[in-house]
Amino acid sequence: MEKGDSREAALRLCELAKGQEQGGALEEALSLYREALALLPQDLPDELAGEVTRWLGTVMRQLGRIQDAEELFRKSLEIAEAVQSTEGQAHAMNCLAIVAHTRGELEEASTLYQRAARLAAQAEAHRLLGMLEQNLGVLSNVRGDLDGALVRYRASLRAFEEAADDQGVSWVLNNMGMLETDLGHHKKAEELFGRGLAIATARGDLQMEGLFHLNLAEALNAQGHWDDADAACNRAIWIAEERGDPVRRADALKQKAVVERNRGQLMEAEAHLKEALGVARECQEKLLSAEVLREMGELWRVRDQPEKAGKAWRKALEGFNHLGALLDAEAVGSLLASLEKGVA
Repeated sequence: MEKGDSREAALRLCELAKGQEQGGALEEALSLYREALALLPQDLPDELAGEVTRWLGTVMRQLGRIQDAEELFRKSLEIAEAVQSTEGQAHAMNCLAIVAHTRGELEEASTLYQRAARLAAQAEAHRLLGMLEQNLGVLSNVRGDLDGALVRYRASLRAFEEAADDQGVSWVLNNMGMLETDLGHHKKAEELFGRGLAIATARGDLQMEGLFHLNLAEALNAQGHWDDADAACNRAIWIAEERGDPVRRADALKQKAVVERNRGQLMEAEAHLKEALGVARECQEKLLSAEVLREMGELWRVRDQPEKAGKAWRKALEGFNHLGALLDAEAVGSLLASLEKGVA
């Protein structure tokens, strides 16, 4: 096959892979990206090979294979540097920042996001800038800087709307909904998740559809709408299973356990929380691990087992403090203080 033909074939495979990824067929996407990469030069730096390597890493990350993903992102960065692709470097740094964020290495994530943003601005990569503003907003949200997060999200939303990028708009609507959830504005969060869900469903974006159902379940739970919350959880679990996404399935199981706890189905809630915690730890999802431990503590409190509740909450508090998740740490600290006062 001629060089030009090989590149065209690789590009066609990548388009097929992106369609499979959006539709939730992650293993199929993985296979197609690998096939595309095999058609590209291996003995010298190639910009397209760097991009395909990064896309391959993103699928690995969604499958919970964090170490493999990180290695691919670093290789992508090396290729981008070798071919002097400023935008390619920014994309790779953004992906590495997401890995650091997942592991709870927030300072490293912040540094990488900001370096990536400077490179994206230099390359006039407006869509990527919108993604980075959003990721920096998520980081601010985790740290308890809700005003800073809102500023970042609004800037990101403007960038995506100006680019007529519905996918990007759906990302920001999801994060703005989570911010409203943190603020206790659950009805407003429900409205934002509903808008985003409509976009994701219309696009056939199964990944985002699952995420919206998951976060919608939390907003519905907070309002006492158990049946609707349970239905949203079940849909999120089904989508995660279809996509082979263990992390999102664990997250959905955590939320389903909250519904079950509120309904008095305590044995079912315990089983789902234990399963979710195992997956979160295996996939190095530090924030999710702390969140599951927080819900475990609440379950033990409901069961009138204060010692177990305290142990779970202390582990959750340690996790949130390590992550710099100030609002979550404050909330768990209050739960512990209340528990210890009651025991005394």
